[in-house]
Amino acid sequence: MRFTLVTATIVLMTALGPPLVSLYLARQQGLQIEMERVRGYAEVVVQRSDRAVEQMQEAIDLLIAEGAVDPCSADMLQLMRQLALRGEFMKAAGVVDGNFMPCSSLGLHEPPLNLGQPDTVTAIGTELRLSSPMPLPNDTPYISISRDGFIAMAHRNQAVDIATDIQGAVFATFNPNNGEIRTSIGEANPDWIDRLGDEQEATFVDGSFIVAVMLSDQVGQTGSLAAEPLFHLDERVREISLRWLPFSLLAAGVLTLAFLYAARQQVSMATQIRLGLRRDEFFLEYQPIVDLQTSEWVGAEALLRWRTRDGKLVEPDIFIPVAEESNLINLITSRVLELAAQDMGGFLRDNPVMSLSINLSASDILLPATSEHLLSVIKRFNLRPGQLTVELTERMLVEPEKARVALAAMREQGIRVSIDDFGTGYSSLSYLETMPFDSLKIDRLFVEAIDKEAATSRVVLHLIEMANTLQLDVVAEGVETEKQAAYLRERGVRYAQGWLYSKSIPADIFKATC
Repeated sequence: MRFTLVTATIVLMTALGPPLVSLYLARQQGLQIEMERVRGYAEVVVQRSDRAVEQMQEAIDLLIAEGAVDPCSADMLQLMRQLALRGEFMKAAGVVDGNFMPCSSLGLHEPPLNLGQPDTVTAIGTELRLSSPMPLPNDTPYISISRDGFIAMAHRNQAVDIATDIQGAVFATFNPNNGEIRTSIGEANPDWIDRLGDEQEATFVDGSFIVAVMLSDQVGQTGSLAAEPLFHLDERVREISLRWLPFSLLAAGVLTLAFLYAARQQVSMATQIRLGLRRDEFFLEYQPIVDLQTSEWVGAEALLRWRTRDGKLVEPDIFIPVAEESNLINLITSRVLELAAQDMGGFLRDNPVMSLSINLSASDILLPATSEHLLSVIKRFNLRPGQLTVELTERMLVEPEKARVALAAMREQGIRVSIDDFGTGYSSLSYLETMPFDSLKIDRLFVEAIDKEAATSRVVLHLIEMANTLQLDVVAEGVETEKQAAYLRERGVRYAQGWLYSKSIPADIFKATC
């Protein structure tokens, strides 16, 4: 009897032990992955907030340095427009007189705009307003910084407006001095901020949320938080358990080691990127570039996509910054070039009027292997000059002189160079004059403004005029309506891409449609 009882106990432990251990490890692994993901979002929020403050402070410094007798003069208004145009996050600059704004990058305001009382005034006299009015569509609230007679503004929700597929996600910025929530998407719990204590950052589970809170190490009065509902962890645990649980009944020891190995391998996004490259999880889709006069497809932009083993798509806005910071971006670019050659090399050879655009990072530009890879594709498929275009944003030109030499060498080999998202970064208009560009891409932000007849719609016309003056081709991104297309066509823009014509599509569909 006793032997039978012991035997039954051992059998029961053998049957139930491995599944329970596997479930525990699955939860620990899932929690670690989800906490790291939430922390990554909090870091994105604080970085976006820091960049916005930095841009606004720099703009005010430049306006103060001008020392104009008439701060609303034509020259000063032009300077304000230039500052607003080149700011990635800052959207307006102006003059402040007490609580009124007589003029700004949008022009003269008659009567002056009443900004209201500042919400905070620092020891050095800098005024912070969390909701400043602007004469723009939808009464979009702006956050502003003002001092010494000048003011700079950014969209109130710029830092927290992050595209994500996480249902119920919460993003917020706050004042570390009093815990006051400044901007938020979703309902942020002020008690989460108290969990920081004296630390710079904290990640924890609170009630039904996984939460990450951190302070900026650049702006002393800025903090950020991100949170996701705990049911996402349950989904993650369920996915992991269902994948491994059946095997635990047959090989408990092997399964436990596999879980520990998987946990170590999936600690960070960087590790997941490496695994994704190893497992061939990355692929390309192609968004057609059309001739605005004929609506015919004349080329495509290669867009990188990542579908993980569990079938989920990871947004480029999430994994590209991590790849750049962890020195994996060159491996990704190499994979992009390989995939583009496989997908489109023969098609480009057989269709010499077609072209293909590929996005490069800052380090790609300066890496000799990138040019060598591009040239090998050209020689392998006997492509004509101009069939390959490399695209880069102005924010990538961190070493302008080296970049200028590298880009010039590419052009000598028949590779076209395009500047993407011009007007949304930090650089000045001098880049258009000094860098060896062939074309300029108008960011969708400015194209969208055409339909809304917003003040920013005038930026499109300025960009077109600058490009024409410098003899650059113009490609408009994000064209979604016929009104936008007609506006661009009437002003001499030759090329466009956007959902009006097609979303990004697989290579076989693109080639079959052409």
